[in-house]
Amino acid sequence: MDIGFSTSVESDVDQLDEAIARLEQLDGKTAEAGLFGGFAAKKAMWQEYGTSRGIPERPFLRNTQYENESRWSQKTGQDIIQVFEGGLSSSAVLSNLGLLMVQDIRKTIDAGNFAPLSPATIAKKGSSKPLVDTGDMYGAITHRES
Repeated sequence: MDIGFSTSVESDVDQLDEAIARLEQLDGKTAEAGLFGGFAAKKAMWQEYGTSRGIPERPFLRNTQYENESRWSQKTGQDIIQVFEGGLSSSAVLSNLGLLMVQDIRKTIDAGNFAPLSPATIAKKGSSKPLVDTGDMYGAITHRES
């Protein structure tokens, strides 16, 4: 009978500890996308929820979330596996998610499936496309991590 000692289990435990440490860097972190401050954010709120002054609700942020949250979760899960395996940094997970959310918000706006503009608004801006006028609100869509 041979009795021996192998260090492979010990090195596997070290690798597991490193993988867990990488994942722990994500604990409590968040990624957000939208409009944060300024006049563009106010306009976004008026569009999202409508106003008593006649702007109908055009929920581009909520619709984007409802339509994409499952896909965002799936993509984030794939990224977390890469963090565990050492192929992606924990900060990249949040950045990737934020960028994806920004793209999806813009796609929702581009699709234009919202309450139509009034004839007076169409005449004023020269277009019937809701949520796109000067481009300042569209361009202000960004993401942040905390």
